[in-house]
Amino acid sequence: MKISIFGKNYNPSDSLVAITEKKFAKFAKRMGDDAELKFTVTLEHEDYTTELQVTSAKGTFRVSATSRSPFNNVDELVPKLEGLLRKQKDIAENDRRPDEDIK
Repeated sequence: MKISIFGKNYNPSDSLVAITEKKFAKFAKRMGDDAELKFTVTLEHEDYTTELQVTSAKGTFRVSATSRSPFNNVDELVPKLEGLLRKQKDIAENDRRPDEDIK
């Protein structure tokens, strides 16, 4: 899994990069080794917006969060991405189940 972190009007610190890599390392198993995570941290006025785009064999997902701290944004992105992956898994399981109503 490849993780890239970019900044607009902001230079991501080494500690932000380390925390981001640590928190999102657990997704490597669920998305595969070919997955690519692109983080864009934008500073506008006093707010940081962090956008995450995930590209993998399972699809492309986007989540974003805005707060006064880019570290808080990383904490918000984890459950958002987990929810998207869970929803995608449920959709895939429902597609595989045969319709029981059809006779």
